[in-house]
Amino acid sequence: MKYKALACMLLLLWSCGPVSETPEARGPARQQSQSSISANRMETEIVPPKPHQGWIACGGRWTAGEGADLGAGFADQLGAAVVNAGITGEPLPGLLQRLPQLLDRKPEGMILEIGQEDEALNAPLKAFQKHLNALGKQLIEYPDLKLVILVSAREAAYREPIVAFAKKHGAKLLSGDSFVHPPTATQHNALAKQVRQMLY
Repeated sequence: MKYKALACMLLLLWSCGPVSETPEARGPARQQSQSSISANRMETEIVPPKPHQGWIACGGRWTAGEGADLGAGFADQLGAAVVNAGITGEPLPGLLQRLPQLLDRKPEGMILEIGQEDEALNAPLKAFQKHLNALGKQLIEYPDLKLVILVSAREAAYREPIVAFAKKHGAKLLSGDSFVHPPTATQHNALAKQVRQMLY
């Protein structure tokens, strides 16, 4: 009789099927699984870089800081709001190639040091003017972009077209004895002070 009663109990339990989980019992586990998925999504999500809202300084040896200690060129002294993108020896054709990428960062304004590198390479004046015109065509597409033009050439044949370019595009202009060659630390300090006054 004992074995028969035990068999009946087992049969009864088997017929009832597995115990179903209540929503309350499933809740924490499901929430934990969803949290893990959310965490994994956050870890793998690629956050696009924010556009730069300050200024970008472009140019040749002056902008790159030649003649000053590392990080002490005039552009480096303008503060965190100015990104120094100067390259020693870069004439206008080099800047024209890089400019679209720099403008994609949507800066508030640009500091353009122009003239010295082209002059050092004895760039033909017609070609120099052509490159200035190409620069203007790119910049005109950004009417809200603020411009500061630094005329680093010494010869009038190069300086005058740059001055005319700056006036045409409504840029603030700095030229003259600020760009005595070769650059020195003292000149960088003086130039930084002048440019800072133009920006702020």
